[in-house]
Amino acid sequence: LIDIYESNGKIFAEVKSRKSVSFALQPREQVLWSKARGHLGAVLTTRHFLVISTSSRSWQALPLRTSAADKRVPVLSPYIALLVTRGDRALGFDAKSSRIIETRLPLNDELIAVKADKHVAVVLTSSRAFGLAAGGSRFSEVRLRVREKVEAIDLTSSKATIRTSHRLLAFSAEGARWRESRL
Repeated sequence: LIDIYESNGKIFAEVKSRKSVSFALQPREQVLWSKARGHLGAVLTTRHFLVISTSSRSWQALPLRTSAADKRVPVLSPYIALLVTRGDRALGFDAKSSRIIETRLPLNDELIAVKADKHVAVVLTSSRAFGLAAGGSRFSEVRLRVREKVEAIDLTSSKATIRTSHRLLAFSAEGARWRESRL
C-alpha cells in the first residue's frame, strides 16, 4: 500500500498509488534503513525516525540524538513501526491510532530482542519485557525475575509468547497486557 524512495535529498512515500508525500532531509543526513509493509512505511536516518501510514497526510518525524546512531534497532509490521535505541527508549507508531507511543528502557539493561508481527510488538531486555498492541495507548511491561532465563520468543499476528526457565509470558493484542503461567 506504500512505496518509499529517496531522491534529491528527499524521502518520498507513494501512498495507495494516489498521493505522494515528501520529507526533506537535512544536509549530510543519511538514510540508514527503510521499509514499507501493509499500512505503514518507515525510514531511519542519522537524525530522524520517519513513519507514514495509509491514513496519514504527512510523515511523522521523530528527531533522534546523533550520538546513538549505531545503536538503533528498527522493526516494522503491517500496523506497528518500532524503534529501539539501546539502553534508552522504545518508540512505537501505531497505524490504527496514528500516534507515537514511547517508553523508557531500564538503564544498563542488555537488549535481547526486538520483534513485531501484524498486531503486536515486543521489546525484551535483560530485566523486562515490553509489549505494544496495535490500537493500544501504551507499552505494557512485565519484570523478569533474578536468574530467570529466556528460552524462546514466538510471535503470531496478534500474540507474543515468551517462555522462560520459570514462566510462560503471553501478550495479546486483545487486552494489551501480559499474562503469566508458571511452569
